[in-house]
Amino acid sequence: MSKSKTYEEFVEKFKPKKTTDDCYTPDYIYDVIKDWAVKEYGIDESKIVRPFWPGGDYESFDYVEDCVVLDNPPFSIISKIAGFYEKRGIKYFLFAPGLMLSARRQGAHYICAGAAIEYENGATINTNFITNMEPALLRSVPDLTQAIDAVIKEHNKKTKFH
Repeated sequence: MSKSKTYEEFVEKFKPKKTTDDCYTPDYIYDVIKDWAVKEYGIDESKIVRPFWPGGDYESFDYVEDCVVLDNPPFSIISKIAGFYEKRGIKYFLFAPGLMLSARRQGAHYICAGAAIEYENGATINTNFITNMEPALLRSVPDLTQAIDAVIKEHNKKTKFH
């Protein structure tokens, strides 16, 4: 028995919709970004925390002293998140979509990478970063962009033949 188009449309309405808040970073990309930030800012890797995951609550997360949040937060509330960290003196390096870099937010400084990252939900987003560890208000980082591009190219080469 074949399903009617009307039935398929009805069922589709109830499927959860992916948004830019559902952009989970593949590990191979996260690792390159983490390695760059660790080297650039002298971050102790044991102090890195990742409070953003499906169903997670960053406001209730147990932030240890001297931790650094290095994560990909829900893009729709990134200003609120940066403000939360600023008020508590928590260091952060957060992923941000390119369009979010239009105005200064809560003491955040901007790292412009413009890296076209394909997230786990299939969305490709030009990604930059916001941080409170950078002295410059705005900075381009071609070395980070090149590292991200290289790991994506290598990953695509490996997965293309499997």
